[in-house]
Amino acid sequence: MMYYIGKAMVKTAIDIPEHQYEAIESLAQSLGVSEEELICRAVAEFLKSHKQIGPPPSGVDPLEDFIALALETSKKHRLPEGYRFNRDELYGGYNARLPE
Repeated sequence: MMYYIGKAMVKTAIDIPEHQYEAIESLAQSLGVSEEELICRAVAEFLKSHKQIGPPPSGVDPLEDFIALALETSKKHRLPEGYRFNRDELYGGYNARLPE
């Protein structure tokens, strides 16, 4: 899948039938993604199948955009004061299921 991150994104609004919106809500929740992400993926796949996706426009650096987005996100989502990473606490249940 290919899509642009950060400043190359464009906000838009569309009108869709209520039953389609409800299906989008349900599928996004079952996939664990936002409705926006699900719609972006669907549009990307549709355009790819119609060969409408080409290389990024000149001057667009996807890596630079990704880093900028990561930095912006890190400012909004902070771990609690004094938080210490504990691998066993984080992956304990997962590691217990791994074959020896």
